[in-house]
Amino acid sequence: MVTISPAKLAGNSLIWGPVITVICYFYQQTVIYADVEWGNAASWAVAAAGGGAAMVIMSMIIPLALMVLVYGFFFIANEIRAGGNGAALVGYAMPMLLIAITGWALAAGITITVTNFPDPAAAAAAAMLAANGINGIAGLFFSIGAAALFFAMASRAEYNSTLANAAGLIALLAAVLTIIGTVSTGLNQMMTQIVGMTYIIHTIYSIYIGRGILARG
Repeated sequence: MVTISPAKLAGNSLIWGPVITVICYFYQQTVIYADVEWGNAASWAVAAAGGGAAMVIMSMIIPLALMVLVYGFFFIANEIRAGGNGAALVGYAMPMLLIAITGWALAAGITITVTNFPDPAAAAAAAMLAANGINGIAGLFFSIGAAALFFAMASRAEYNSTLANAAGLIALLAAVLTIIGTVSTGLNQMMTQIVGMTYIIHTIYSIYIGRGILARG
C-alpha cells in the first residue's frame, strides 16, 4: 500500500484543491452560464441543461475539490489547536467550513438534477433557485470560516502573518460582498463576480502555504 505523510497530503490538498475548484467554477461561469439572464431562474436552468455532461462533471468535481481543500485547512487548524496562539479562532472556523462544504455539495446535487431532468421547466427553475440560495449561504459561511482560520494563522510565524492577515481581510470582504449581493438583487451579479476574484487570490495564498507545508515535510 502506498503511504503518504499527513503533511504531504495536506500540502498537496492546499495546492490542488483550490486550483481544480477555481478552474471548474470559472468554466461554469464563463462557458456554461455565459449567456444567462442573471435574474431569471429559468434561464439558469436552461443553461445548466444545455451544459449536459460537462455541467454534471463540473458539479461533481467542485465539491470534491473543495473537500480536498478543507482537508488541508483542517490539517492547519489541528496544528494550531495543538498549542499556541490562534486555537480559539480555528475552533470557530472549523464548523463554519464544514457547513459551507455541506451546502455546496447539496447545491451541486440539485444542479445535477436540474441538468439531467430539465422538465417540467417550472420545477427546474424552482430547483435552480434553491441551489443558488444554498450556494450563497454556503459562500458566506466559507468566507467567515476562512477569515477566522487566516487570522489564526497570522498569529503563527510559519504561515507569514502579513499574507495571512491580508487573506483574512479579503475573506471578510467576500463575506460583506456576499451579503450585499444577497440583499440587493440588482447588485448580485457584480458582487458575485468580485467574490469570484477573491477566490483567485485565496487560491494563490493556498498554493503558497501548501508549498510551505510540503517543504516542512
